[in-house]
Amino acid sequence: MMVKKTLAAALGAMLMAGSAAAVEVNQGGKGDLLIAPMFMVKGGWKSELKVINTSVTDSAVAKVVFHAPGRSDEVLDFLVFLSPGDVWTGNVVENADGSVGVASDDASSITVANAGACPASTGTPGFKSTEAKFTMPVAMGYVNVFQSRMLRGLPVETDGTVTKANILKAYSAACVANTPITVADTDNVLTGSVTMSNPLNGNRLTLGMTALANYDNLTYLTIGGLTTFATNAANSSKQQVEDALWASNFAVPYNVSAGNLSFATVTFPTKETFNNSLGSQYQHFFPAVNNVALDIGTAVPVGYDIRDEEEHKVGTIGCSFSPCTPDKTVALPREFNIIQFIAGNGDSNAGQVFTKAFNKGWANVAIATDVSDTRSNANYNNFGRSGVPALTTYIHWDMSGGSLQGTWQYAAKTAAPGAN
Repeated sequence: MMVKKTLAAALGAMLMAGSAAAVEVNQGGKGDLLIAPMFMVKGGWKSELKVINTSVTDSAVAKVVFHAPGRSDEVLDFLVFLSPGDVWTGNVVENADGSVGVASDDASSITVANAGACPASTGTPGFKSTEAKFTMPVAMGYVNVFQSRMLRGLPVETDGTVTKANILKAYSAACVANTPITVADTDNVLTGSVTMSNPLNGNRLTLGMTALANYDNLTYLTIGGLTTFATNAANSSKQQVEDALWASNFAVPYNVSAGNLSFATVTFPTKETFNNSLGSQYQHFFPAVNNVALDIGTAVPVGYDIRDEEEHKVGTIGCSFSPCTPDKTVALPREFNIIQFIAGNGDSNAGQVFTKAFNKGWANVAIATDVSDTRSNANYNNFGRSGVPALTTYIHWDMSGGSLQGTWQYAAKTAAPGAN
């Protein structure tokens, strides 16, 4: 059920906030938790993931978790072993049998099995998309990358590298021995990106992963084990992750003139409907009947204010504040949502927004807000303020010049943590 703090607990959290590092989005792009808000396959699309260990002295083990778009079901996970300064690259592709797999011959890739709760101490270099795959009919979704722990003092080869076999062996031994992971073992050194491309039409888009610092996972993450913000035995709660992602509105530019296409994406990485949204502070993830939370997620109301470049306003599509008339209620039903902006008149809904006579401008995407009851950072002023834990991006394709140009960026947001 939804967690709501009592006044005493909230005050306690405020007093404790300055005593330890808090989960926060690192604008420098490095952290111990990465989120790729979208990947896409099928129809000619493929997605390339890169995870980088920026430490040049210590090794890192990370768990890559793929989530389906509707309920955040975990459809595939595996461990990657990163030596100092290492980059892991994986290509998410559609296999011949229709399944989706991750292919990598990267030296950071080791196919390793669980030996009980901990991974086996040996594995096979690299892995194939026909082995690391999922059969759920998922064409897009999002990815979380959790740092499991850092490993220090491993033997260095004559060429100056640390072998993946030694990283795996050390990680397996520490896991089997249940050697405690402390905050000192969770450096903020991971960074990453996702590139979506389609050779059939030349589309190519690249976005940096959102990097959260000080998540401080304190458990050994294993293959096949459920790894969520609620169930992961971390030093930080899901509420603290939501606190770091908290924002009120998102500004999305659009251009739907001839030869142009504009989209927005909205990802709710902490909704986790498949896990009954446990631990969330955001009330719109919890539908209620007779004030009793159900074990299913709900669609989240959203409103779009459409403006042109001179601030003229079409009007508001949808309504994110009660009361809304039934014919104007618009909601985002999934954990990962795509919104297309379309020129002209039409019946707008959550996935299609018609801009009427406007060809260029911007949309204020107002997702239904809740009042934050968590303060994980003493410097955050979103405590007690309205917002939503979401990642919003915009995608624009310009084909008007004869060649395809693509842009993929995070949407600007207001009332972000730490903002005035």
